[in-house]
Amino acid sequence: MPAASIKVPLAVKAGVTLAALVSLLGLTEYARFESAYQRQNADPYKVTAQFSRFADVRAAVPATATLGYLSDQPLGGTAGDALFNSAQYVLAPRLLQKDAAENLVLGNFTRQADFAAVGAQSGLHIERNFGNGVVLFRRDGR
Repeated sequence: MPAASIKVPLAVKAGVTLAALVSLLGLTEYARFESAYQRQNADPYKVTAQFSRFADVRAAVPATATLGYLSDQPLGGTAGDALFNSAQYVLAPRLLQKDAAENLVLGNFTRQADFAAVGAQSGLHIERNFGNGVVLFRRDGR
């Protein structure tokens, strides 16, 4: 049996070609817009940078751990909540509590300080200083 030959009208071919070209034009325009938007609206809270900041903490603390939390940025404010939430996101499935009452406490600081003195105010001593404002504290006497 001979193969059936389907004749497609020129108008249909032109319409499909035009639709494909318009789609490609839309895709390039969207990519240009998104690129400009990302340059203008960079990650203000550096959430993506937290993965490298907390990499050593992730390696040092078991995935089942619950950690307290201590910071120089007060919770309830935009910056403090952004720091806490991004740390919780990066450290998951480890849990962060919004106080320093746990045996292990994560210190998440935006500037250098006397971290030993900061921890001592909450009955903590430095277990390990990971640098870049990330400190793991342990509760004294436990």
